[in-house]
Amino acid sequence: MLFHSSLLPTSWSSFLLVALAGCIYSSEPNDGNLTLSGKTYLLGDAQPTSGVHVTCAGVTSTSDAEGNYELRGIPEGKQILHAERSDCIPSSDTIVLKSSTKRFIYLSLRTTTIWGYVSNVIDGAIQGATVRIADQAVTSDASGRFEFLPIVGTSNTLYVEHPLYSSFETAVALDSARKQVNVTLVRQLTLTPYITEDAYVDESVPDANFGSSKSLLLSTNPPGQSGNQRHFYLKWEFPQLLRDQRVTLQLARLQLLAPAPPASSSVRIYSITSSWAAGSITYNKQPSRGALLESTDARIFVGSYWPVLTTSGISQLIEDFRANRPLFGVVIQGGAPDGATASFNSNEAVLNPPKLTIVLQY
Repeated sequence: MLFHSSLLPTSWSSFLLVALAGCIYSSEPNDGNLTLSGKTYLLGDAQPTSGVHVTCAGVTSTSDAEGNYELRGIPEGKQILHAERSDCIPSSDTIVLKSSTKRFIYLSLRTTTIWGYVSNVIDGAIQGATVRIADQAVTSDASGRFEFLPIVGTSNTLYVEHPLYSSFETAVALDSARKQVNVTLVRQLTLTPYITEDAYVDESVPDANFGSSKSLLLSTNPPGQSGNQRHFYLKWEFPQLLRDQRVTLQLARLQLLAPAPPASSSVRIYSITSSWAAGSITYNKQPSRGALLESTDARIFVGSYWPVLTTSGISQLIEDFRANRPLFGVVIQGGAPDGATASFNSNEAVLNPPKLTIVLQY
């Protein structure tokens, strides 16, 4: 049926013209094989975006560099239009197709709020750690807590730094709206336990005490001779922190400084299993000797520290300490094969006394 505007009232003619002007007709026949096309955008951005996967009725297209997409062969009727990109929140809309149609698609960037706590297994919450991700940096509070503003993307790397702890980094998948990432920092601590007592004993003066001497003498009897064997005793206290099984020993070293002329020495270090005191020990009154901790053949150099006991030997003493067994220190025996005496600074020396270094990690 055809209508002529002259046959209608003026108001009806105006209505018909407006209605016809608001419709877009396709030139192709409505045969159930339609085309859906358009552009893809990020919400809030006037420029089209690329790489958006668009799907409708099993037909898929990916928007190009100008944001264009096109889906051919879409059946007429109600369909689901789905769009997604890895860094965006997926979008799905129900549309009704009666002809080929252009449709703009707007996606929101995916964002994740990262938060969490920085701590240490023994120290607990760590305040003042610098935590960084993307272009943001925050500082952990008194409870160790940190939080960032929402971050765009699918993944990023979290960095944590603090002057007392080892630096830390980890990859973070930005796969939810809010994500908790707790960080445990590792600390390396260097300690120098104080030598509490030291003394040497001398076979040639078996009842003499040398607990106040500024030197620790070491010598052994050469073949066919006797009377000049000298060795010395050292005692110290380990820090209580070492009793915690979460603490691991990274390095340990007992060093002595030798001001006497250099000498080649064969040295054996044993644990001590009974009590002794620097002020009363003599060659004739020595404590009982325990297990061999370490032995070494070395050349002693003037004015330099010489490691007489290293990590493997000291770790055996730490095992006893953790087992609450009493510790009575060590005895160092041996010397040059020709019987020459090596002299080391004692705890009573003004400078460069025995030095014990322990590096712990937890």
